[in-house]
Amino acid sequence: MCSVRMGLQQIAGLALLITLACATTAAYGQERAQPVRKQELWVSLEVKGRLPKVFKDLLGKDLYKRFKLDGELAYRSADVFYAPRQVYTDLGASFKLNSHFDIGAVHRISFRPEDNTKHRTSLQLNYDTKWKRFAVEYRLSYQHNYRDFGGEREMIRNKFSLGYDFKNFKFDPEISTEFFTWVGYQGIQYTGTRHSIGTSYSLSKAHKLSFKMMHDREHGIAWPTYRWIYSVGYSLSLADL
Repeated sequence: MCSVRMGLQQIAGLALLITLACATTAAYGQERAQPVRKQELWVSLEVKGRLPKVFKDLLGKDLYKRFKLDGELAYRSADVFYAPRQVYTDLGASFKLNSHFDIGAVHRISFRPEDNTKHRTSLQLNYDTKWKRFAVEYRLSYQHNYRDFGGEREMIRNKFSLGYDFKNFKFDPEISTEFFTWVGYQGIQYTGTRHSIGTSYSLSKAHKLSFKMMHDREHGIAWPTYRWIYSVGYSLSLADL
């Protein structure tokens, strides 16, 4: 009888040990699964224009109007809004293929306080159309980051946007979702998603303000970062001055 009790005690003790181990493992797994949550402020100044007029005679009026130039200077904060995470400049050009499609290239130089200056180049295919009062846009981007092998060098980005034009209302809503995919030595990996909701306000034909709130989520890593991003932008179209 004593041996039976000892056996039951050992079984109970083993069961308790297994339960504690499982609880600890589950708690550790939940702790690892918790994302790092941050918030950032993005501020941008964009200038849009055309090729120098000397090209108008060389290319012809129709072909000349298909080319556009774009420059942007932007600030992105760390978790504390006044602390800069990066300041970057974008230089780009695009060519309108027809009423719906255009292609372009953008080069970014990013200055970071705690890191080396970063470069990246993007090739883009853009589509836009309108249906009734809806505006639909799609952007496919191939992005090359100039960094060491093993990092996220080659990225494919797919962005879907939808806007609505309210009659007699200046602040038309815009929503978008963008998917980030890394194409590297480990194959094709889905690495992140960025959702946004916002609006824009035209001060005049040449001047525009934009306001957005974005939610950015990393995927495929042990401790992902989730960011809430508040964005304010100003755009100037030189062709419309």
